[in-house]
Amino acid sequence: AAFASCFAEPDLAQKIVLDPDTGEERRINLGEDYRGRKVDPGRDVWVLQVTDDMGTVKHAGAEADGLLRLLRLRLANLRRELGDDAEITLDCMYELGRRLHGRALHEEAEQLYKECLR
Repeated sequence: AAFASCFAEPDLAQKIVLDPDTGEERRINLGEDYRGRKVDPGRDVWVLQVTDDMGTVKHAGAEADGLLRLLRLRLANLRRELGDDAEITLDCMYELGRRLHGRALHEEAEQLYKECLR
């Protein structure tokens, strides 16, 4: 189960908007903001709460953490088998750096980016 809420208007399930095509009142559809517009990831701020069947809050980052572990393991294997200068190793290094940067792990990401440029 999951719960999502927009900071601008937390009660979206009860919000009524005018449909631009029909002019009739309707509830907000999934993927729309509090005005009934398509959600814009560059504009809208959402909070997501993920729970299991018992209502226990779970960490949504688990999948992303698993991807980081996988990329770190892959990079270690590529370095050992092909060396630091192999194109596929550099590609993996860059991808891991990009993902780390996205998770605000800037120092580790910067180190990988520097290694890519040597």
